[in-house]
Amino acid sequence: MKKYTLIAWSFICAFVILLFTTRSSILFVCNNWDDANSYFTMGKGMMNGLVIYRDLYDQKGPFLYLLYGFAYLISKKSFFGVFIFEIIAATVFLYFAGKLIERKSSRNMAFVLVPIIGAAAYSSWSFYWGGAAEEFCLPLLMISLYYLDKLLCEEIEEKSSNRIFAVSGICAGVVAQVKYTMLGFFFAWFIIAFACIWMKRGFGTSVKMAIRFVIFAVIPSIPWLIYFLITNSLDDWYRCYVYNNIFFYSQASDENYSFLKKIYEITKNLYWLIRDSFSYFIWIIAGMILHLFGEKGILRRIALPFIFACTYFVIFIGGNKLAYYSIPLIVLAVPGVAYLGKLINSALQKRDKTISGHIYAAVAALVLVISTVFAANNTMNAEYRKYSADDMWLLAAAKELSETDTLLEVNSIDPGLYTVTGIKPTCEYFQTNGIGLEKMFEEQKKYIKEGRTDFVLATDFEPEFIGLNYDLVKVYEYKETDHEEEYYLYKKRQ
Repeated sequence: MKKYTLIAWSFICAFVILLFTTRSSILFVCNNWDDANSYFTMGKGMMNGLVIYRDLYDQKGPFLYLLYGFAYLISKKSFFGVFIFEIIAATVFLYFAGKLIERKSSRNMAFVLVPIIGAAAYSSWSFYWGGAAEEFCLPLLMISLYYLDKLLCEEIEEKSSNRIFAVSGICAGVVAQVKYTMLGFFFAWFIIAFACIWMKRGFGTSVKMAIRFVIFAVIPSIPWLIYFLITNSLDDWYRCYVYNNIFFYSQASDENYSFLKKIYEITKNLYWLIRDSFSYFIWIIAGMILHLFGEKGILRRIALPFIFACTYFVIFIGGNKLAYYSIPLIVLAVPGVAYLGKLINSALQKRDKTISGHIYAAVAALVLVISTVFAANNTMNAEYRKYSADDMWLLAAAKELSETDTLLEVNSIDPGLYTVTGIKPTCEYFQTNGIGLEKMFEEQKKYIKEGRTDFVLATDFEPEFIGLNYDLVKVYEYKETDHEEEYYLYKKRQ
């Protein structure tokens, strides 16, 4: 049973901490994050026969919509399914974080420190409201970081090298079809791993491993290639997921957004990230310093700063600064926590202190309690836990609609009305996406003029042409700290 105790402990830590920090949790009325609800609606459409990108517009990768589609099948009008997948993702992330700590110190120390990582990650400002694309990629990044540490710190056989490059390649391939801006991490991973194999086993072997990585990185895209070819939507995938993200969503191609301006902005953004997400950044900074001066060999010393620089630069070079974009950086806090475990272990050994497993178990339980209290209060969602069903305009508005109605949402990303009503999307531009496409605005005007849907939900203003076919049902107000909206619900005239 000892073989499974760490993964069981990781599950307990994931469940307990996420219970208080994600709005998908059963302790919250609902997850009203517009981005997450957009993913849920895309997944719902996918599970009801619609083709993503061709029939429904959004700009994240297909694996994310598939995951949300499975969550929809678990619970069709709530985020309970999403909560389950968040727990699974967090369990895997914490398990491999614990394995890394165990390698640096001891198994007992891993049990003590895993809750600290959980609290640092899932209560941070970067974590946001719960359900981000980046959150579900954390375990893939952590698995790859764990294997990179194995490459750097151990003499391994060719069979193990093959497995490491294959597994990490698959992780990179999946991430590429979730949100490709996270691939800066794998670029750095590839460079460090390639150099490591070259130094240990020669250039020829490193080239073989590189080819293996690339081949396995391509594999996760093959099912999607087949899917988009069969549905005649490969060009829609490229247009929505690749082209529009680069040339419309980011400022990467903006001539007025100079290179020096980019460097200034992302440096300033880093200051705010460190300040607002101190819970894990203190471990990133500590890990970099400790590895730089405490590790042997150039690759071990520079690995963390290099991975951080590449990951951070690729994520933020586009000019967007949303908090949850920095979630991938959380994995780089784990080596810092692991080094702490190493120092504690060394201190105990020098003093010839032998501590029984029961004491470690008691300390681990106490650390989980303290970590959970910290997380519950540090999370930006602490205030939202106090909200009841009576406080939520979404649940009040849902009483005006039925599951068989049709809906259009204007001037906002999906605030959750599709989710709580169970309504299936029927328009390509079912919401006003964050990408300011002229075609989207024109199509939504066309939908309103034609009276395409039974209901229209508008945020903060009365849509143009709404009086042609619709009457105002009610105006809903929603207030939260630093967040205030008015929602106008219109119904089509009979």
